[in-house]
Amino acid sequence: MVSHHEITEHKHGQMDISHHQATFRGFIRAGIWVSGLSIAVLVFMALANA
Repeated sequence: MVSHHEITEHKHGQMDISHHQATFRGFIRAGIWVSGLSIAVLVFMALANA
């Protein structure tokens, strides 16, 4: 059984980061949508003299 405190040798560049990249892309996409919607609401409020 492997202990949680056992030191293992790290090999640079061998970790699968595809899930991390997909999550980051989703986060960026959500941020762009929120920014765009916020700008659209502000423009609508400015045009409607709110």
